[in-house]
Amino acid sequence: MSTRTPVDPASLDGGDAAPSDRVFQLAVAVYGGVLLAGTAATIAALIDDWPVGLVETYTGGFLAGFVGGAVISQVDPLLPVRLGRTLVRRLALVLPSVVFVGLWLVPLESPAGRVALLSAVLVVATGHVLSQLAGNRYVDAVTPGDPDETWRWEPSGSVALDLFLAGMWVLLALANAVTGTWLEALFWLVIGSGWVASCLAEGRWPFGPGRDRCELQCYESGLVKRQPYTKTFVPWADVDHVRLRGDELVLDRGLGDVRFERDELEDPEAVLEAVDERVLAIGGR
Repeated sequence: MSTRTPVDPASLDGGDAAPSDRVFQLAVAVYGGVLLAGTAATIAALIDDWPVGLVETYTGGFLAGFVGGAVISQVDPLLPVRLGRTLVRRLALVLPSVVFVGLWLVPLESPAGRVALLSAVLVVATGHVLSQLAGNRYVDAVTPGDPDETWRWEPSGSVALDLFLAGMWVLLALANAVTGTWLEALFWLVIGSGWVASCLAEGRWPFGPGRDRCELQCYESGLVKRQPYTKTFVPWADVDHVRLRGDELVLDRGLGDVRFERDELEDPEAVLEAVDERVLAIGGR
């Protein structure tokens, strides 16, 4: 059973959460460095008489952004919860990459295009890592203590299809490398590698590190979908009702229904009963 009082998710921005840790602070610092460095270097590449070289500009921007990110993460100890609370906030971390990709696609001088593409790759990579860390720490904040009940969960996925998609991106990277467009090759290689890493992090394959951590956890405040390296929180208050429909267990919550294949769950009937009990209890308050 949970050993601490459940936390109201709506109260967390007010200060009822654990402060950020060193890993998260480092991730914020690196993200800030990459974002500021890419912005500064891209601007420098667009200006003909910029007084400093691109390498020096990028290095200076990274150091300034790194220090700024580190300061922000320490001044605001609740930053992990603020960033991880909603999907929109987490997605906002990778949105700056759209600007860099746009600059790469328009007909600019080659130095600006190369800097913009490299910046887009780095912002996507660091932003994605930071968003996952923030999401996990938000889930930890709203689910203190041990879960009341836990069930094994086997996320579904197709290894063959996922590897096929990753292989296509690797082939695109090789094709660009053969023609000498190395940054484009790096872009596609990062996309392919990121896809493989995402599949492993989400437990989509029946192998990989941390696969034994895939489970559903029932807390007083909601349900946690735990994967090898990511967590998703579903508050009971957001669930209208739960039902077994055909081969699926469905948690109805408007446009964001949560679905599980029956054969993914260790005991779908037990999950149904426990979730239904929680939802009814919330509705009766």
